[in-house]
Amino acid sequence: MTRTPARYLVIGAGCAVLNNAILIGADQAGLHYVAATALTFLTTVPLAYAAHAVWTFNAQLSWRGLARFVAGSLSSLVVAALTIAALCGALGLPMVLAAPLATGAMVIYNFVMARWAVGAGRAPPKA
Repeated sequence: MTRTPARYLVIGAGCAVLNNAILIGADQAGLHYVAATALTFLTTVPLAYAAHAVWTFNAQLSWRGLARFVAGSLSSLVVAALTIAALCGALGLPMVLAAPLATGAMVIYNFVMARWAVGAGRAPPKA
């Protein structure tokens, strides 16, 4: 279990690189940023789910797990926006402080979400 957070960060970093590569490439190809964001979501989220399930959490792939992971990924966008709003709006922090704090909170939130989504900690089905 002690390797799980490190593995999560490796997969997360790889997905972040892939996400940025797709966004930058799509922008250079003239794709609108909304379409580029949808393309990254459709590409990166299923890959992230599979990698986290198999390598990070040693869980079996399932459609239900993928659906939970997609829902969690969508919810993280909302949580990120609310976190920035709270830090910048309610607390009046400058973005230079709010962004790193929100990023730290999102790493923790997304780790918990991914663990829940892939069903880590549940007994594997009997063969």
